[in-house]
Amino acid sequence: MAMTILFIVLFALLMIGVPVGFAIGGATMVAMFFFSDLNMVVSAQFCYSGINSFTVMAIPFFMLAGLIMSTGGIARRIVNFASALVDFVTGALGCVTTLSCMFFGALSGSGMATTSAIGGMMIPEMKKRGYEPAYAATLVCFGGIVGPIIPPSLSFVLYGATTGTPVPKLFLAGILPGIFLGLVFLTMNVYMCKRSGTDLRHNSYAEKVPLKVFLQNRAKAIGSAAKEGFWALLSPVIILGGIYSGVFTPTEAACISVVYSIIISLFVYKDMTLKDLYGALLSAAVLNGITSFLLGYSTVFSTFMTFEKVPQAITAFLTTVSKSPYVILLIINVFLLVIGCFLDTVPAVIVMAPMLLPTVKALNINQTHFGVIMAVNLAIGLCTPPYGCNLFVGAAVAKIKMESMFKYIFPFLAVAVAALLVITYVPWLSLAFLK
Repeated sequence: MAMTILFIVLFALLMIGVPVGFAIGGATMVAMFFFSDLNMVVSAQFCYSGINSFTVMAIPFFMLAGLIMSTGGIARRIVNFASALVDFVTGALGCVTTLSCMFFGALSGSGMATTSAIGGMMIPEMKKRGYEPAYAATLVCFGGIVGPIIPPSLSFVLYGATTGTPVPKLFLAGILPGIFLGLVFLTMNVYMCKRSGTDLRHNSYAEKVPLKVFLQNRAKAIGSAAKEGFWALLSPVIILGGIYSGVFTPTEAACISVVYSIIISLFVYKDMTLKDLYGALLSAAVLNGITSFLLGYSTVFSTFMTFEKVPQAITAFLTTVSKSPYVILLIINVFLLVIGCFLDTVPAVIVMAPMLLPTVKALNINQTHFGVIMAVNLAIGLCTPPYGCNLFVGAAVAKIKMESMFKYIFPFLAVAVAALLVITYVPWLSLAFLK
C-alpha cells in the first residue's frame, strides 16, 4: 500500500509541474507518515547522510571546474585542437563539435556543462556554414551526453557513492564506451551531412593537394593547435593520471581541477577576469544547491523503498520473468530509458542503483559494467523528451523551439540505443582496462 501511494503522489506532483526534488521529497514523506511505522526523523537523517559524503563532494567541484573552463578560454582551445584533427572531412564543423564535446567531457564530467560550453561556441559557427539550427542544436545535445560517460563522470561518482563500487574502476570502465559513443555520433553526423548536402568536403576550404603535402600541412596544423592548447589538454592527464596512479582520490582530483583551471584561465591564458570567476562561483553554488537538494531527498526515497523491500521484490520478479542475464539486461535497459525521460540523472542514479543492484548480483553481472550501462542509459535520457535537460540547453543556445529538433532527435536516438546495446552485450568495452 505504501509503495502504491508513494508512486501515485510522486507522478501526480510531477504532472502538475512540481520540481522533481520537491516531488520526490513530498511523496516520500506522505507515504512514510501515513502508511509506514517509520519515525519521520529518519527522513532528516537520511537526507543529511545522502550529501554528507566525501565521494559526493566531487560533484560541486567538477561542476565549478566545468564552468570555469567554459569561460576561461580552455574550451575554445579544445575546439581549435579538435578542428585541426577533423576539419577536412564532410560535415567537418559537426565533427569538430562532436570531438570537442568528447574532449570537454573529459574535463567537466557533465552533459549539460558540455552542451552549454561547446554549443555556445559551435552552434553559431555551424549556422554560418549552412547547418540547419535545429540540426546543429541536436548534434551538440547528443555530443554532450558523452560527457557523463568519459571520465571523470559525475554519474560514476554518484553510482560509486550509492553502491560502494570504487570510483576509479568506474572511470576506467567508462573510457572505451565513451569514445565508442562519441565516434558513433561523429559517423552519424557525416552520414546526415552527406544526405542533406551540408558542409560537403569539396565545399570546404581544403583543396585537393598531393598526399604528402596534405599530411605535412595537417601535422603543422595539429602541432600548432596542440601547442596553443597545451595547458588545456594537460588537464585530463593531470586529473586522471593522478587518480589512477593513486596520488589523489577522485574528490581531491575535482578540487585540483578547479585550482588548475583557475590558474590557467587567469594567469596563463588570461581570458578570465575576477568578475568572470565570481560569476562561475555563483553559478556553481546555485547548481550545487539544486543538486544537493535532489541528492538528499533521492536518498530518502531510495532508503524508504529499501525498508519496504522493493529491491528484493524487483529481483524476485525479474528472475521469475527469465533466468537469462541477456533478457534481464534488455528489460532493465528499457526501464532505465523510460526513467530517463522523466527523471534527471542525480535522482535516477540514487534511486535506481540500490533497487537494481540485488538483481545484478543475483545474475552474476559485473557491478562495474552495470554502472556503465546505467550511466549510458541515463545519459541518453538527457536527450529524450519531455525531460531532456540537454535539449532545453541546446534549444536555448540555438534560440529555437525544442519541437523543431524532433525530426533530428529520433535518428540520433536510434543510433544511441544501438550503441547502448553494444555496450551492454559486449562487456569487454567496459572491462578491458580492469583486467
